[in-house]
Amino acid sequence: MKPRWLAATVIPVMAGNAIAHGFEERYDLPVPLSYVVVGACAAVFLTFVLAILLIRRPAIPSAGFATRKSLLPKDLRQGLAGLAQALVWLLFALTISSALWGSRDPLMNLAPTMIWIVWWIGISFAVVICGNFWPALDPWRSSFEALDQLARKLGFKQGLARNWPWPAGLDAWPAVFLLLLWSWLEVVYPLASSPLRLGCAALLWTAVNLAGMVCFGPGQWQKNADVFALYFATLGKIAPGASHLEAAAGPGKLQAAAQAGFVTAMLSTVLFDGLHGGMAWTSFEHLLRRFAATAMDINGYFSGTMGLTLVWLAFSIAYLLSSSLSANLIKPSGQSSSGLQLAADFAPSLIPIAAAYNIAHNFSNLLIQGQRIFQLLSDPFGRQWDLFGTARFYPDIAVVDARMTWFVAVLSIVAGHMLSVWMAHRQALRLGLSARRTALITTPLTLLMLACTAISLLVIAEPMVVYTP
Repeated sequence: MKPRWLAATVIPVMAGNAIAHGFEERYDLPVPLSYVVVGACAAVFLTFVLAILLIRRPAIPSAGFATRKSLLPKDLRQGLAGLAQALVWLLFALTISSALWGSRDPLMNLAPTMIWIVWWIGISFAVVICGNFWPALDPWRSSFEALDQLARKLGFKQGLARNWPWPAGLDAWPAVFLLLLWSWLEVVYPLASSPLRLGCAALLWTAVNLAGMVCFGPGQWQKNADVFALYFATLGKIAPGASHLEAAAGPGKLQAAAQAGFVTAMLSTVLFDGLHGGMAWTSFEHLLRRFAATAMDINGYFSGTMGLTLVWLAFSIAYLLSSSLSANLIKPSGQSSSGLQLAADFAPSLIPIAAAYNIAHNFSNLLIQGQRIFQLLSDPFGRQWDLFGTARFYPDIAVVDARMTWFVAVLSIVAGHMLSVWMAHRQALRLGLSARRTALITTPLTLLMLACTAISLLVIAEPMVVYTP
């Protein structure tokens, strides 16, 4: 098939597919791809065996970064936090302004690169490494807090938040829907090709976000409906020193089915991005034309919507089936956990896979396209400005080649699945089962992870490497 990934020599091109992931240059594998897939699956299975042999204690919630003693004085910490918030809010306002009033060329406008590359990909990578620092920078939360303080000074003693009770039946399903919608806007609908539409979408989300905090309070809203706060909080759970498996208070805590649905959506959206435009996608569109020709459109919105929904549903159903099988395996022991409850219990162990897929698909894009931020900050509106003397800066496309991208993708995917298996076993030990039953309960999930390892490697390899079966 023809690779969908963008050429490294045409890195600035972002129109249509906002986050494309690769090169026209293709890497010639030194061994057949089948060897790579088998070796990766073997490493994941070996992790499963080692977890059974070596792990004897369940996961214990760690204090995480929040409770670590800081070496900086309190006043200095508060000053730095305030400065960071002010800088982020300034960048936020500049990004929206450039989207609304800047050049209509997405290559010359700050907004697409700032939103898709620096914020969406960059912050995702950073919270995996450093923990979830997004609440300290969140411009929507800081805007609400500033307006709330102003309202109190004007005589509104209760502030802005009405603190309506969150509908119990909704749980975090609004965040699941919004994550799928965000992926649809990124992959299917060419939002990034129009800075104006991107700016209008950002303003709309700002209005919805602030209204939600007013109605339900920032805590409830960000826990159940603020998709970005929830996304970064979820990724932050696997940062070194963070609490991996326990749902801490705040945006990271979800309920039962919604918890599983959100985490599977995190995996499915990135996997769909890799599938979209590939050989399998072409076959899928041909199949749709046979059975739903009248519903097809030339822009691919129908097929894209169907594809994204089906990928999420397929993974969610497979995950729920594996959890139900695990529940049946422990029923003779007197445990009463349902498949849905086990799916929620083990959902955090899928987070490393979601992070791995994100790295595999976006590593090269962040390192190459991300360099353009220096040029665009000097001329955010595309008016031939040179505010910081970097308007003539051009990305160094040699910093990443197809070989490095392939190895980073393989290592991240394998490491993500290995860590997931390890975390799942520690989580299973919390059920108080015998060693034998603990191994049994994690077997279906491990089999699913082995399948995901093979599928994700095949998806990532198709546009990037020259291979033989």
